[in-house]
Amino acid sequence: MTITFLCSTAYFNIRKNKGYILSVLISKSASALSGFFFFIYSAKYFAYLLIFLVDGSIFWITLFFYLRANKAFFYAHTNYLTRDKIPVKSSGETVVVSFKGEDKFILLEQVLKETKFFEELEKNFIKSGKNKNEFKIVIKPNFMYTHHKKDISTYTDPALVEAFINKIAEKKFSNITIVEAQSTLGNYYNNREVIKVAEYVGYSTKKNYKIVDLTEEMVPYDYGGRLGNHFVGPTWRDADFRISFAKNKTHVFCNYTLTLKNIYGTLPMQNKLKEYHTKREYDWPTIETLKHFKVHFGLIDSIYSADGQYGVIVDPKPNYTKTIIGGENLIAVDWVGAKKMGLDPDNPKIGRFLPLAVEAFGKPEIKWIGDKSIYDPWVNVNQMIILSLDIIEEAYAFSDWWFSGLTAMDEYFTFKKKTLPIYILRKILAPIKRLVYKHDYLGS
Repeated sequence: MTITFLCSTAYFNIRKNKGYILSVLISKSASALSGFFFFIYSAKYFAYLLIFLVDGSIFWITLFFYLRANKAFFYAHTNYLTRDKIPVKSSGETVVVSFKGEDKFILLEQVLKETKFFEELEKNFIKSGKNKNEFKIVIKPNFMYTHHKKDISTYTDPALVEAFINKIAEKKFSNITIVEAQSTLGNYYNNREVIKVAEYVGYSTKKNYKIVDLTEEMVPYDYGGRLGNHFVGPTWRDADFRISFAKNKTHVFCNYTLTLKNIYGTLPMQNKLKEYHTKREYDWPTIETLKHFKVHFGLIDSIYSADGQYGVIVDPKPNYTKTIIGGENLIAVDWVGAKKMGLDPDNPKIGRFLPLAVEAFGKPEIKWIGDKSIYDPWVNVNQMIILSLDIIEEAYAFSDWWFSGLTAMDEYFTFKKKTLPIYILRKILAPIKRLVYKHDYLGS
């Protein structure tokens, strides 16, 4: 009965439960060897020999397919690191602007002017046939991995986002919404709902925009294809004009996080480590959503940037890169953003999101206007760390436990899990975390 349970559990979700096969292998090797030793040293009964032959055969057959499946599984998750460059198909010419300066509001205005943002907005408005109160504009900034508002390099500057909204409102558009979805950090900390984090970093529900939690409003949606029946936030689904306003950061899983990776944050399920890293991966579902819900414009807030191995979560010494990048094509905007990090965005081993997006939508011919210098100083993530974490994250129970110990937050986000093993882990890691978490509470 135990063997049947293990096998059936593995069968119904082989990716999630492949670890159960190890128990079957141990069981079958033990019974086969027991039968063999009883036959040799106890009595020459055919039943003993039959146990050895039958269970031994089951062991070797199961081991063969287990190793084969593991090899295929490993390749499926890391083939982007080894495959040849993607054959490029052109998707036409597009403009990307990268301006550098001391005044972030002037930079934003210049970027919007040079990219003809308002002309693009007006074109989509006319096409919609709606009035300006009905025309839904949705902006996706990046702030759900905020650990402390003093670390301004890890979330899109609310002052910039609100200045952007005010410029849109000046054109008499009034239906403007900021959206985010909840993140894995909600596994470990309280007050991680979108509205609470938004207000913590400086947004307000009493201004000329709304704030929507895509996790709280999610509904079923049939994406077809590989993603199939999943979920979407109606505010994102029903938008007439979508904008990705990303933060300029390195990323320990995929080299960097810019406008494409920022759209991953619209996937509405809260436990993203489990749902999008272990069950599905996180890159291709993002590209699938882009096929259904076009994003019309992309901006990168690079006034202060987070680099280094842990930049996606914390940067104890933010880089004052004083840059804003923008354009109507997210692929082109990210290509420029990666270039300024000193990376090769045409290399399929770099970025994950960009190569998949090029496969899906083609590569634009980029007219790059403005500053083309590489950020200096700048430290990118070591490729071996990315490869290692891509494998480790598949063991959800371990990675979830480890991540709960590695993170730290402002006291506003109180820690949820009080079990003894996690308490010990956090105590052990506290001296190390003090090197990077300069502002956060590191107690139990």
